[in-house]
Amino acid sequence: MRWRLALVVGTVLLVTSIPLFAKSPSGASADDAYWVEHWSKPPVALYGPEEEAFNQNMHEIRFAHDRFDHALDQNTLNADVQWLKDHPNARFFIDGYASATGSEAYNLKLSGERAWWVRQALIRKGIAEDRIVLAVPWGMLYPACTEDTEECHAKNRVVRFTYHPN
Repeated sequence: MRWRLALVVGTVLLVTSIPLFAKSPSGASADDAYWVEHWSKPPVALYGPEEEAFNQNMHEIRFAHDRFDHALDQNTLNADVQWLKDHPNARFFIDGYASATGSEAYNLKLSGERAWWVRQALIRKGIAEDRIVLAVPWGMLYPACTEDTEECHAKNRVVRFTYHPN
């Protein structure tokens, strides 16, 4: 029994000493820095010209602080709907995000509500439900910006679309 306890304690100490989740003095992790850089670049098209056209024409939908039921720019949402109508074979994921201004649980719930609201808005506007592979909440994971400013938080309150090959 003692050897099991020693093994568990040793494993916990070893795992917690690995800097996988290490935060910088600003509170941002190395993973966060990766995602900030990732979102600053154009998406890579792995599946050919259809995905490239999708990436170039589908735009992220922004939301106000603590809101999920109204896009800040309805014209962007309408432009995305029109592009999807013009390309009826495109299938996609809807990825919801939130800023880091609340708890992880709250932001996960809020990002899920944003993704679901966009899903329902697309369906109401005539996009077939079976084209939407999944609406996924990511909460405050994968931030586009890590500074503690309103401008930065606004960059993280989005829904993004990810292409899915047929």
